[in-house]
Amino acid sequence: MLAGSALAVTRSRSVMIADVSPLGARLGGRDLPSPGDELLMVAGSTDCMGTVMWRSGDQCGIELDEPLAPGSIDRMKREADWAAVTGWDR
Repeated sequence: MLAGSALAVTRSRSVMIADVSPLGARLGGRDLPSPGDELLMVAGSTDCMGTVMWRSGDQCGIELDEPLAPGSIDRMKREADWAAVTGWDR
């Protein structure tokens, strides 16, 4: 689980990022954007544009506009690990 942000035209929100792949991710959080909405997903120093493909309750799936570069997922995991960001790993 990674800590991140999802920024859309109308607002930004803190999210949990799961199931990250080079082509997309599953986001968890409150008041997530609707299918068809574009957003900027940020985790650590990595940011990428994507489109919401589905939303169900407090989760949504996004498809990235461009595949993540090699090494990006590992960098996201190092920089945005949920336990480390929240201090629960201490």
